[in-house]
Amino acid sequence: MPSTLNLAILLRFRAARSRCLLLLATPVLLGLAASLRAETNALPVEDVVMSPEIAVGSSVSVSQDGKFVAYTVVRGHSASTQTTAKDVPWFARATDIHVINLITNNDENITRGEGCNWEPVWSPEGSLLAFLSDRDSKGKINLWIWDAETRALKKQSSLAAKHGSIEWTNAGQGLIFSGSSGPPISGGLLTETLEKPSGPNVPTVRLYQSLANSEENERASPWSLDDYSAELVWSDLASAKARVIFQGKIGTYKLSPDGSRVAVSVATSFAKPGSQQVLFDVAVLTLDSGERRVVLSGVQLAPDGSGFSWSPDGKRLCLRVKNRTEDADIYQVLDLGNSDILTLHEPADPSPGRKGTAPVWDELGRSIYFVRNGKLWHGDTVHGTACVMARIAERQIVGLVAGSSDRLWLLRREFVFVITHDDSGKQDGVYEVNLRTGDSRKLIEQGQCYTCVLDNDSIVASRNGQTVILVAEDAAHAPELWKADPEFRSLRQLTHVNTRLGSHTLGTARLIDWLSDDGEPLHGALLLPSNYRPGQRYPLVVYIYGGIPLSDRFDRFGLAGSGPFNMQLLATRGYAVLLPDAPQHVGTPMLDLAKTVLPGVNRAIELGIADPDRLAVMGHSYGGYSTLCLIVQTGRFKAAISIAGDSDLFGSYAEMQENASAYGVAIAEHGQGAMGGTPWERRERFIENSPFFYFDRIQTPLLIIQGSTDTAVAPFLGDQIFVALRRLGKEAAYAKYEGEGHSPAQEWSYEHQVDVSYRMIRWLDEHLK
Repeated sequence: MPSTLNLAILLRFRAARSRCLLLLATPVLLGLAASLRAETNALPVEDVVMSPEIAVGSSVSVSQDGKFVAYTVVRGHSASTQTTAKDVPWFARATDIHVINLITNNDENITRGEGCNWEPVWSPEGSLLAFLSDRDSKGKINLWIWDAETRALKKQSSLAAKHGSIEWTNAGQGLIFSGSSGPPISGGLLTETLEKPSGPNVPTVRLYQSLANSEENERASPWSLDDYSAELVWSDLASAKARVIFQGKIGTYKLSPDGSRVAVSVATSFAKPGSQQVLFDVAVLTLDSGERRVVLSGVQLAPDGSGFSWSPDGKRLCLRVKNRTEDADIYQVLDLGNSDILTLHEPADPSPGRKGTAPVWDELGRSIYFVRNGKLWHGDTVHGTACVMARIAERQIVGLVAGSSDRLWLLRREFVFVITHDDSGKQDGVYEVNLRTGDSRKLIEQGQCYTCVLDNDSIVASRNGQTVILVAEDAAHAPELWKADPEFRSLRQLTHVNTRLGSHTLGTARLIDWLSDDGEPLHGALLLPSNYRPGQRYPLVVYIYGGIPLSDRFDRFGLAGSGPFNMQLLATRGYAVLLPDAPQHVGTPMLDLAKTVLPGVNRAIELGIADPDRLAVMGHSYGGYSTLCLIVQTGRFKAAISIAGDSDLFGSYAEMQENASAYGVAIAEHGQGAMGGTPWERRERFIENSPFFYFDRIQTPLLIIQGSTDTAVAPFLGDQIFVALRRLGKEAAYAKYEGEGHSPAQEWSYEHQVDVSYRMIRWLDEHLK
C-alpha cells in the first residue's frame, strides 16, 4: 500500500494522464460523434432502391384543353416480383399512369398498380388517354385507352404492341402504334444457323461461319438491326379493329397533320466497318391506297431514326441528317410532290456546342426552327437559307419547347420558350425569345435540372398556352412535376412521388474547378456529406466514367443515378462524393484518366473537405474500366469498386453474343474505347490501355461486381479480373449475381439491388472508416 505522499503523487499522475488522454481523444470522439450523427440520418437502402419516381423514358402529356396532365411513375419494389412482358423496356417496369386534374388538383393513379403502364398520350379533343400496358396481356404489350369522362379503362387492340410512340389522327378517330406480332425480319448479321439433326443422341450445334475474303465479314455489324423489326398498326377507335400497315426495321414514324400519310425511318445498315452509326431509308406510306415510296436512302439520322417532321400542309418533310464528310448536322426539306431536296445552307459555325435538335415548323410552313451549337436558328424553306435567330450570353440553348405535331409553340404570337444550360453554373433555365428581334428574357433559372428525366420533353405546354408543366430536380431533391404560368411568375409543385425521403437531411452539391496535368480547365460535382461542417475532413468516394463531363450531373438527384447509384446513400453516411470531368483522347484513355481525375482529388483535399488518407474510387460499366485504369496507376485509394467493368481490351473487343453481334468492335475502334483502329493495327495501344497487364501494380483492395447474364460486359471479363488478382495475391472480393444483367439500377431485382447497395457500403466502411 503506497504512503500518503506516494498516493497523492499517484493520483496527480493519474489525473494528468487522464487529461492528456482526454485531449488526445477529443478529435477521435468528435469524429465518432459526427459518424454517429451520419448513421442516424442514413437513408435506408430499401427507401432508395427501386423507390417511387417519375419514369425516365416515358412521357408527360398535357390534354389539349389544358385540364389534365398525365405522367408515368415507377411504383418501386412493391411490384418488382410481378411478371413483366418480354418487350417492356427497363424504365417501364412496375409503372403506373397518373392523371392530375389541374382544376381540382386531384392526382389519380388510373392503372392502380396492375402491370407495366407507360407512354401516355392525350387525344386531340382531350378526354381519351392512350397508353401501352402489359396489364391483361398474358405476356404481351397492348394498346389501352382511358376515358377521363367515364373513368373507364379498355384494351383498344389485342394485337401485341412494341415500345414506340402512339400517334393520334388530328380528328382523334384512330391511332397508330408499333406492333410486334409478326415474325422477326431477318437480315443484318444473322450469319449463324442452329443445326438440329434428326435421330437420337445427336448433338445440337450452333454454327457460325466466316467466309474467306468475304465483304460481309468486313462489314459485319456490331449488333443486330433485327432489334428494329416491328410493324405499324392502324387501330380504328370506334370499331377497335386493327390492321398492319407497314412492316420493317422501323426506327421512328410520324403521321402527317392531315392523317393521310405516315413517314417512317427504316434501318438498313451501318455506315462503315467498325462503326456504330446506323443508316436509314425514309419511306412515306399513303394510308388510303397503301402506296409505299422510299424518298431518301442511306441517310444518317439519330440512333432511333428520329430527326424529321412534317410541314403543316403535309406535303413536305424536313430532316436533320448527318453530313458524314464534315461530321455535322445539316437540315434538308424534301418536297414529296416533285422529290426536290432543298438543303438549308448556313454560314460556317465552328464553335463547339451540342448537336442539333429536330426541326419544328411555323404555322405557314415557310420557316423551320431548330437549335444547333447552343443557338436558336431560323431556316427559310423557300429560299434555302438558315441563320442564327438568337443567342444568349454565357448560356447554351439546348432545346425548344414545341407544340403538337412538331409545330412551333408561340406565346403572345411572337415569343417562344427555349431551354438553356449554364455550363459554368451547371444549371438549366427557361428563356423567352422574341422571334422578331432575337431578344431574350430569363423566365426561370433556380439551380435545377429540367432535362435530366425526359431530355427536352421535360417541359410541355398546353395548347392554349396558359399552362406549362416541367420536371425539375437537383442533387438533394428528387424529380417532381411543377406547374407554371407562361411568365413563370407562379410555380407550384404538383407531385410528391417519394414521401419517404422527406424525413432525412440530404447532402448538397457544390462545383469545384481544377486544371488537368496538361493545363486543361476541368470541373467536378462534389456532393457534401449531409452532416458536413466546414473545417472537418471526410472520406471521399470518387465516382468516375471516362470521357464524359460528369460535372453536368451537378443538378441530378443523387448525381450518379438511381437505386444503388444514388450517391445520397453515401452522403447521408458521412461520405463526400466527387464526380469529375475526365476527357479522353484517341490512343491514351488510361493515361488521360490519371491526368484529369487525380488533380480533381487534390483539389477536394486542398479545399479541406476530403481526407487524403481515406479515398476510394468506383464506377459502373466503362466507369468500372476507368476505376481499374486508376488503381493500376496510383496507390492513393484505400478501396475501389468496379461494377460490370472490364480490364482487357482484347477480351471486350472479341466478346460475342448468341446472335453473333460483337459491339465491342465498334466501341474500341471508333467509339468510347478510343483505340482508333483494330488490335492488329494498334496492338500496343490495346496493351497500354488494358489495366489487366498492370495488375501486379495494384495496391488497392478491390470489390468486383458482375451480373451473371450481362450481355454488355460478358461475365468472363469479371472472372478474368478476379482470377488475375487472386493469382497475384491481391486483396479482392468478387460478387457475381445470378440471373442479372448489366445495370444494377435499371435491370436488377429489388433483392439484388438491396444486397449490392449494402455490400458496397460495407466495403467502403471497412476500408475507409
